Amino acid sequence: MFGGSRKFVTGLDVGAESVKAVTLRHTGDGVSLVGIALAEIDYPSVNRSATDEGANGARIDAIRSALKASGTDISASCQVVTAVGGPSVNVKHVSFPTISNPSLAESIGWEAKKHVPFGASEFVLDFQPLAREAGEEADEMHVLLAAVEQRHIDSHVGLVCDAGVEPFAVDIVPLALMNELGAEGLVGDGTVASVEIGASTLSVSIYRSGGLLLVRSVRMPITMAAGNAAASGGEGESEEARRQWQTFVLKEVRRSLAFYNSETGRRGIDKVYLSGGRALAEGVAERFTNALKVPTEVLNPLKNLADAKIDIESLLPQGPRFALAMSLARRA
Repeated sequence: MFGGSRKFVTGLDVGAESVKAVTLRHTGDGVSLVGIALAEIDYPSVNRSATDEGANGARIDAIRSALKASGTDISASCQVVTAVGGPSVNVKHVSFPTISNPSLAESIGWEAKKHVPFGASEFVLDFQPLAREAGEEADEMHVLLAAVEQRHIDSHVGLVCDAGVEPFAVDIVPLALMNELGAEGLVGDGTVASVEIGASTLSVSIYRSGGLLLVRSVRMPITMAAGNAAASGGEGESEEARRQWQTFVLKEVRRSLAFYNSETGRRGIDKVYLSGGRALAEGVAERFTNALKVPTEVLNPLKNLADAKIDIESLLPQGPRFALAMSLARRA
């Protein structure tokens, strides 16, 4: 959403259970891996509130640890991109009569008030006109609105700044993930869904080649909140606990697809890509394929990434946990 171009970029994903950092070098030939790291958050107590000093201290320690291990020079001038997500991010499609960009920019703030659930002074707004598809009326244009609660951005950026770095860009999770899907050539002429299953939040995004079509973010029920074992693929998690959260996720994905069908008039998607810590659970892609009747694959951004100076073999099994950090690091 905000920021400029850099040669070296570190993608920083601050999750509920861990922090992931990926540093890429951008050249005219593409990107190369400079560093990659994962740091678990060692909470001092069960209180993980954003207002709890101990919990925030643990997050800050994990941010510093991940950045250092990824080879990032921790300073106010280092080139870090991070992202905000969850229910505090609101993405909508709205339609306008075809107008020029300056007129659109002037009108978009008023239109946004009709579509976002935050007060007029409580959100940061960005927008992007979408490419017109075949058969759509020439006198109408579609625009993607992205609104984020100001306090959510302030809290997240403040945490990163307290760790010693000032992000040069703050993205929103669903738009950031599109970078990785696009880089791997996974968004073609069809329609794909990205399902990020984190420790505490589920995010469902639907894309076509023209851009982002739909976003739904929901919090996992407190009874399904993941501990470190679940967040890292379910080691130590009971089969019943795994069945419960997978059932919940499938229900929410189905709701998202039904909403997509009703909102856009389109039908169905071609493929589902899973990411996040819980995408590591054994057999999850097969279960989703069978339940949704849609081919489902676990997104692993490390599988086609190689660098002679960095041994990533040990991290390959954890690849889906790095999808967001890798996407952020791809931001040129």
